[in-house]
Amino acid sequence: MEKLYNTKNSIHDKALKTLIKKLKNVQVKKIIDAGSGKTSASIMLKYFPTATVDAVVYPGDNRKKNPLLTAIGSDRLNVIEADICSCCFRKKYDLCLIHMTLGEAHHFGNHFSDLFHQLMDIKAKYFIIYDILEDPNVHYRYIEQYLKEKGFKILKKKKFKNPNPEHYPKVKADKYKLEFDSKHYVGYLVSRSEDK
Repeated sequence: MEKLYNTKNSIHDKALKTLIKKLKNVQVKKIIDAGSGKTSASIMLKYFPTATVDAVVYPGDNRKKNPLLTAIGSDRLNVIEADICSCCFRKKYDLCLIHMTLGEAHHFGNHFSDLFHQLMDIKAKYFIIYDILEDPNVHYRYIEQYLKEKGFKILKKKKFKNPNPEHYPKVKADKYKLEFDSKHYVGYLVSRSEDK
């Protein structure tokens, strides 16, 4: 029997369910959860009960890896340790989930745009991009401009209010250290153009 982490009361569950609704007529069998955690992996396994999920965590990031291995019990979950910025994923996916990953690029010595470009190079038909609106390390104007220039289509964009804002003390944004509160999340459902 499969064991998933309980995400029922999570804002992330409600938000991702809203974005996923547009995929109800799409067959999703292979998912990559890029920058995975127990919440995002459990949500993907729950809403796509016949799909397999490749959960990618940074090498040695036990704060993400250990909960994935202990909170979830599923033969549909494959945990992969890889630095997304220096890895080329050759496998084709139906869906790539980028859940709370972009703002963490600097934690691992990477730059936001490098990580974002690598993620959008993953061979997936659809992408869900979901992160904290107030995070100074996530550049939403850049995301939208890049998607437009590269021929991706934004199928849905939605802002979600965080019912339990968290305070992030002094995160590094470029050369500055800034503090912010996670009052909102922003989610995009994106499709790759047919000729890509």
